[in-house]
Amino acid sequence: MSYSLVTEAEFCWVLEWVEPAETTAIAEHLPTSAKAVYMRLRRFEGAYVPRTTTEATEHRWSLTEAGREVAASADLPPVEETDLAEHFAGRSTSINPAAILYEIAIDDAEWVPSSTLYEALPYAKSTLRKRLNKLHDAGALDRDASGRTNHWRLTEGGRERLAEADDHDPRDESARIYESRPV
Repeated sequence: MSYSLVTEAEFCWVLEWVEPAETTAIAEHLPTSAKAVYMRLRRFEGAYVPRTTTEATEHRWSLTEAGREVAASADLPPVEETDLAEHFAGRSTSINPAAILYEIAIDDAEWVPSSTLYEALPYAKSTLRKRLNKLHDAGALDRDASGRTNHWRLTEGGRERLAEADDHDPRDESARIYESRPV
């Protein structure tokens, strides 16, 4: 089971190579959709990419100095000499359910709010909501919707499903956007 996502260093590495570039041009080099690339770029605004002041339909993205430092500090080969299809082979283009279960399992709180997952995983909120509901329907999660937002916790079935997954922390290879991101 693959948890591997494009790390923030790899994302900056590719962006630095193609910049300035539109979202679709960046997505052509990554194992993900243009929508997922756009969501990542929006999360990186102000830290790794300059903040946009307009909602231009043909926005061209580039890196800030902090983004360049992230790319430079990573142990990655020169991008222009790298076969990106081979480099990203086997990467997931969709959410691995075990990554969500893991994020819920590592939180010390009994109930984990959806917002915690939105911050921890580099996916659109609507995509995460759909996956959370599917995991709930499959019996892997309990949902407490008594407040304004949903809160989640693992069921015994969720713990079993997580135990059956690979025996490693999916965050080791995943893009944990907010852990190293400058404020």
